[in-house]
Amino acid sequence: MNKPSEQELETALDAAERMRERDVDPHYLAHALLYLYQRNQSLEEVLRRTERFIRFGLPESELAHLKRLVQRLREEDERLDEDPKLHSSMLL
Repeated sequence: MNKPSEQELETALDAAERMRERDVDPHYLAHALLYLYQRNQSLEEVLRRTERFIRFGLPESELAHLKRLVQRLREEDERLDEDPKLHSSMLL
């Protein structure tokens, strides 16, 4: 599968947001797209910081930031797993 263009992705995200606002998402496709987009953005940040670490090493402050970012992702997953209502009501 090919990566969507920036325009295609923006169009899909806009449509997903409108679907969620109007509560017209019977198969949770909009919810899934918005969640996965947000998750992907966070993971891309982890990747960028990890690549920097591999290439140049990290000062202590950067390493601490990377650790906090990973911890935040884990806590977010745990919070969503513990409270199923957040899955359906979470607006990204």
